[in-house]
Amino acid sequence: MATATAADEWDKAAQAVRGAAEELRGADTAALRSWAQTNKLLSRSMWPKIKRELYKQLDIDYDTQRETETAARQQAVAAAAAAAPLVELYAAGDERGSFAVLPGPAVNHGSDADVNDAAWYGTFHEKDTIYRAGDQDSADNSAAGKAVFLAGKVREAQGLDAVRLLLHISNPNLDGNRLAGTAAKAGVALELDITDANPAYEYCERPGYQAWQAIRLTDLLVTDQQ
Repeated sequence: MATATAADEWDKAAQAVRGAAEELRGADTAALRSWAQTNKLLSRSMWPKIKRELYKQLDIDYDTQRETETAARQQAVAAAAAAAPLVELYAAGDERGSFAVLPGPAVNHGSDADVNDAAWYGTFHEKDTIYRAGDQDSADNSAAGKAVFLAGKVREAQGLDAVRLLLHISNPNLDGNRLAGTAAKAGVALELDITDANPAYEYCERPGYQAWQAIRLTDLLVTDQQ
């Protein structure tokens, strides 16, 4: 089977966008990505060509549109979270393949003796989209994403429009823009605190795991807010 050349891929991208032009005009970035995924156009090689054809044919600047949508979403979440409940978490990753997310010091840890103090810890899934083996920055970025995911689950469980998340993490190389965008999609207004005192690292060394489903999500809320 012959491998597609770059010229073949450009032709395919041009035809795909042309054929779906009416569907794609006015679509948000989530819909654009969904269309590309459905049509198997989201590969590392094809997706940049699709984005370029969107710009050439339909005057859609995908990356700029995504930034605009993310900023608007963050503003909306921040407004909704002005008086929203607070979740406080520590997160850490280990380049060797483990992560941990712990409740902050001010949360109600509850009284369930069968669930330890960690909210979620274990090893990264082999299909983790952020973590790269041996890379500490990606480990911490993935762990931070799990903390955001967990805060989003608290919001869902409480039926809220938004929650605030105070996330303590030790890596100053965290991709804050990406993380804030992810948080906004989950209805989470994110505040980062870079600290050297991070008990989550200790849990990265522990054997075994704890699934987040084992905890009571309301125990992650700060109950005595100033």
